[in-house]
Amino acid sequence: MCVVLFSSFHGMAQPLLLPADSITDLNPWWSNSITVLGYADFNANTVYNELPVGIYKGGELSRSIRDRSLNALNTEHNTAGYVAEGRLTWAGSLCREERGKWRPLISIAHHELGGVRFTKDQYAITFFGNAAYENTTAQLSPSGFEQIRYQTIGIGAQQRNTGSMVRLDLVRGNAFSSVDVTNATLFTATDGRELRTEVAGEYFASDTAGGGWDRSNGLGAALSGQWNTSFKIGARQVRFGIGVEDLGFVAWNKRSVAIKKDTLVTYDGWQVDNIFALDEVIIGKDVVLDTLGLRYNRGSVTRLLPFRAHLMLGIDLGNTGHLALNVDQRYMVGYIPQVSLMASRRFGQRTQLGAVASYGGFGALRVGLAAKHRIGKHVLVQLSMPHVPGFFMARTRGLGLAFGAEFAF
Repeated sequence: MCVVLFSSFHGMAQPLLLPADSITDLNPWWSNSITVLGYADFNANTVYNELPVGIYKGGELSRSIRDRSLNALNTEHNTAGYVAEGRLTWAGSLCREERGKWRPLISIAHHELGGVRFTKDQYAITFFGNAAYENTTAQLSPSGFEQIRYQTIGIGAQQRNTGSMVRLDLVRGNAFSSVDVTNATLFTATDGRELRTEVAGEYFASDTAGGGWDRSNGLGAALSGQWNTSFKIGARQVRFGIGVEDLGFVAWNKRSVAIKKDTLVTYDGWQVDNIFALDEVIIGKDVVLDTLGLRYNRGSVTRLLPFRAHLMLGIDLGNTGHLALNVDQRYMVGYIPQVSLMASRRFGQRTQLGAVASYGGFGALRVGLAAKHRIGKHVLVQLSMPHVPGFFMARTRGLGLAFGAEFAF
């Protein structure tokens, strides 16, 4: 007999999705399921939402908006980042009795992630210029930036009764850029007559000719896996899970670029010996690059993907409640371990609601809500908001939305 005993939502730990529930979830005896997941989230530990929203909308960014975020910054360790992902998964069933514990799965996904770590002086110079730093040295490190766009397609297997799974993906890299500055300062002399900067860091990027969906600038592979188990403490059922997503690499092609600097640069303008050569100083890219030492080298480079490791510990509260503690970490600039505590309850036979509090990741404390509802016998939908105040308050930090739908037949 063909059997499927675990909802596809929970084969991998998804951010802020509600835990499995045998009453609310789809009938586990369906032979096939198709799952659609979407997730978009922005978070920051100091910058208010009104700043990135204003930048996104374009136009003039008022001084009051820039000032409010400036006053909230730490001297160092200011972070911000985003994640935007979408996934389509098919999970079938194996009909041969001796292999009935496992079912095959095929999954395709799109990923876009970015993270930044910066100092207060960097922010001030970026949004207000360096006039306030006359005869002063601005601290521009430690700082970093990383951004990547890639797709995955993979095959794997999932254990029907626990949701434990393993999947191997082929990775297609569209674009990436990375900056890591270990030491950087900027000194502005009186009246701005001289700028002196000390820089130690490195920059890498994929082919600068383009990195859209239609471009393939690198290939790689990734492994994802999840192990789930459950046991009892007294009369209460306890669940435990640990896993990793997108543990792998991309080998970016030979048109990738790199700059490695450890130098002191003093700039007091360009000397022009011939007035008729002035156009070369103003518009000559080669002159500017040579003067500032920003020539880059081309060549292939291999980089790790922004993989995510996570663990979950949950306990059932009576027949309808559940409490879960989640901890995760991403391999991404600006990301610190994130801890989430979610409490959920089932209402009737079809609906499950939950509330979550989280701290870490790209930001600080957030409070969110999640909901799950079964429609008939074949459809299950989920919706969650990692930080509800982000939808109503400009002077808060973080905004996101996660959506999932499962179709069984």
